[in-house]
Amino acid sequence: MRMQENGHENMLEISKGEIWLIDLPEGMGHEQKGKRPGIVAAGVKQTSIAIILPLTGEMDKARFAWTHPIAPSKENGLDKESVCLVFQMRSLDKQRLIHKFGKIEKKDMEAIDAILADMLKLERRS
Repeated sequence: MRMQENGHENMLEISKGEIWLIDLPEGMGHEQKGKRPGIVAAGVKQTSIAIILPLTGEMDKARFAWTHPIAPSKENGLDKESVCLVFQMRSLDKQRLIHKFGKIEKKDMEAIDAILADMLKLERRS
């Protein structure tokens, strides 16, 4: 990881599918905010920005479109059932990533990728 002159991390190495404790800034309306786990959907090595999908422990949120339930496991580091709020996708500076919990299973990342493709109307490659 590279450091800025002021001592803040700006090039934290992250990988798609990792779960991190994130610090979301104050939002408006129903935007997620505060400290919570989030899944890395994309992180470009050459930038300080990551695309994050916030998680919630409120399982009733799974009723919304573009969500995906995540079961806790040793690999992902979660301690309770969570819902990935894909529709709440955010671009965050990597300085908002506080602590790595683990990584989601391949099947969960594939399901989330399919949700993203549907939500963003992307052509899926075979």
